[in-house]
Amino acid sequence: MALGYFVGPRPDTSLEDYLNHIDHAVTVCGIEHVGLSTDFNIRGIEWSATKENWLAPRLREFKPSYNVRWPPWIPELDKPERFRTVARGLDRRGYKVADIEKILGGNWLRYFQEVFGA
Repeated sequence: MALGYFVGPRPDTSLEDYLNHIDHAVTVCGIEHVGLSTDFNIRGIEWSATKENWLAPRLREFKPSYNVRWPPWIPELDKPERFRTVARGLDRRGYKVADIEKILGGNWLRYFQEVFGA
């Protein structure tokens, strides 16, 4: 999830915080079991979301512990090139190309092949 309030407690949650979450997931469950999804439109949230149409409904529906806040997006991850940005960040952290490919979709493909067949 690329929403800042799910990634970090501060309003200025950043790409580095997001990458820290990926590092943690890899440490906890292994590179073979980490896959990303942003759960929102390829153009991101900022282009269409307002406090009225995006924030207000979530404040009514989500538990207070979710700490929903405005703006919800991490700026670097609210653009169509978000996965390239993540790939470059993982590369800077020393991830191998094959492992970056797993995280960015390869693990999802393997999962769906195992569950639904090739």
